[in-house]
Parts: sequence; structure tokens; C-alpha cells
Amino acid sequence: MVKINLNLPIDSTFLSETIYEGILFSIVNSKLQCNFNLKTVDIKPDFLSRAYEELDEKRINDVGIRMSGNDKINIKIFEKLGLRGIESSKSYRDLITLLKAYNKNLTSKEEINLKIAATQRNLFIDIKSKVEGLSAPQLLKVDRYTGMTSLDFEYASQQLTFYFSKEAALIALLGIYSSFVVSIRQQQQTYYYFLFFSPDEIAYLLNEGKIKLIEKYFLVKNKTIKVLKKVIEKSPVNELIIAEIALNLELQQMMIEENLDKISLLLFKISPEGQTYKIYEQIPITVFRENMFYRIAEKYFHDPIKISKHLMAILSPNNVILETLSTLNRVTKAQEADNLLKAVQNLYKFVTLGDLQGWFGFLREMWNAHEKRKDPEGRSKYLTLIKSLAYA
Repeated sequence: MVKINLNLPIDSTFLSETIYEGILFSIVNSKLQCNFNLKTVDIKPDFLSRAYEELDEKRINDVGIRMSGNDKINIKIFEKLGLRGIESSKSYRDLITLLKAYNKNLTSKEEINLKIAATQRNLFIDIKSKVEGLSAPQLLKVDRYTGMTSLDFEYASQQLTFYFSKEAALIALLGIYSSFVVSIRQQQQTYYYFLFFSPDEIAYLLNEGKIKLIEKYFLVKNKTIKVLKKVIEKSPVNELIIAEIALNLELQQMMIEENLDKISLLLFKISPEGQTYKIYEQIPITVFRENMFYRIAEKYFHDPIKISKHLMAILSPNNVILETLSTLNRVTKAQEADNLLKAVQNLYKFVTLGDLQGWFGFLREMWNAHEKRKDPEGRSKYLTLIKSLAYA
């Protein structure tokens, strides 16, 4: 068995989230041949080979992340695996595809120590010198060492290079694959979205030591990723994202079927900037078994499930609201787009806070959008939606 010592802090940094995502993903793919807790994971020696062999090719193809120009992991990791002359292009899609193809070569040493150590010039994970490992890609340095320099070490004012073992690299790459949601382009800027379990959920899952429980959590998280992908591709408005999750009946049903009360998640929005990356937002998302919205809706509507289904249909990617919101960052923005943004923000207040004024604000801004639209066909779409809500 391979022993993985979990001495890396479980926190909301991108590095920690990515590595622990990879750990949980490896546990799920171990096919019950694994024992674990908050401190250690004992897992079969071929766990990396098994995990990469099982990766879904369609999902790999969705990992549209470009590497930084000075990243060398696409070459160096194959050298560490003894695969001379093999290298991927500068994309995580191609790198993970090749690692899946050469999964039989993904061996592991007997003990992996996921702990940060520092020298005067370098940070190490699972190695003692940079010769042993490989330089971490810029994506994993996006935190700028937040939470691991100024208090723990004496090198806060210095530039440190981050190196890790091939095992830690392969675990982190599994985390990138498992957490990636979508990439979008806005105003000549690319954004990458990743969805992780919150630090509290990670600690809970490891402490429980039950593979079946982690499997249930991944089922819900993967479904949430699919929902988020459809929404973000149309309009990455935070209020819309959270309202969509709160209203989604499939997620609620899945929580009931899996007998889960809630799952706390963390959505990262990251963008490349020159040779580095920057975290733009971290958005907490919680999926509830018994959503607050239904308790709120019971006070004001005859059938909360019916109104929820109706709102989901109105906010679907192919409906007029999201189609119009998708023009917000274009040169030719729809004239009523700002009203629809306000409508969604008001709906968010109603769905998540129970603020009845949010419902009235939603209807008011929908009407304002109808008034601003000049063509009869467009005006008719908004009027139809408004009338349908009166009978929902």
C-alpha cells in the first residue's frame, strides 16, 4: 500500500483545494481498496494508474485551460516518469490526455508526504530538493503562497520557486480535471471556472472515512458542474448562478435520493494575466436537500414546485432572459439587458433571502424590459413570460 500523509492545511487556497480534490477523486476511484482519515490515506500502489485510466475522454476535452508560456510541466513530468521524448502541447487538455494514454507508467513511491517545506529560495511539497521534483505550473501558484509564508516562514519578502514531486503533481492534475467547470471569453479576457468542495466538507469527508459517502458527494457536485456550465456560458452573473442552483429540482431530488442534507461548495473564477494567473472571485455555493426557497414560496404561491419549474424554464439557457444577458459584455448590448440584470438580482433576493420586494422587483424589471424592446416579437416574449407567472 501507498501511504499519503495529509499534512497540507485544508483551506480555501486554490492549491489546497486542487490537491485535496485530487485526493478525494483518487479515493473514489480506488474501488474500495483504501483506508483514510484526516491524517493519512492508505491506498493501492497503482492508484494513480487506475485513476487516469478511468478518466472520461469527453470531460478531458472540456478542460480548455492554456498553460503559461514559461510552464514546463508538459515536458518535465514525462521525464520524471521515465518517458523520454514525450511532451504535450501547452494545454491541460493535451497533458491529461497523454497521461491517460500512458497510465501504466504512472507509478508511485511507497510514501507521499503532502507537506510544505521551505528553504531560503524554494517551497517544496513531497521532496527535499528541487532536483527530486519539478517546478509547479503557474496555475498552482495563483494564491501567491497565501497562508503559508508570512506566519509560517521567514521568507515573506522573497520570491520563492515552488517544486513538487511527480506524485503530488499527478494528484493535483486530477484535481484540475475533476473540478473544472468551463472557460469563457469576455471583453477579450479568458476566465476559467473551477468547483471544489468547501474546506469544511473536505475535512468532514476525510474524517468520516467512508468511500460511499464521497461517491454521493461527487454525484451531486458533478451534476452541479453541468448546471453551472450551461448558465455561465450564457451569463456569468453571480446572482443568476446561485439562483439557478437554489431552483434546480434535479439537484434537490438527487440530495433526497442520496440522503444528504447539504453540500457546501466553492466556485473559483480565475483568469490568465501575462505569465501568471489571478483569482477574480470565490463564490460559496450550497446545495440543500430542503431549500429555503420552497418554504418561502409556500407563503406566496399555491404550488411551490410548479413556480420553481416555471422559473427554471424562464431562466433556461435557451430562453430570452439568458440570451439577452449574454449581450451584456458585447459591443452591441441589447437595450433591455440592464433591466434583465436587475430582474435577476431581484429574483436572487427573493429566492435566497425570502424578500418579497425582490419578487415585485423582478416583475417590475421584466415589464421595463418589455417596454424598452421595440420590435413586436421581442415585446411579445416578455409579455408572455410576465403573464405566465400570474398563473403559475
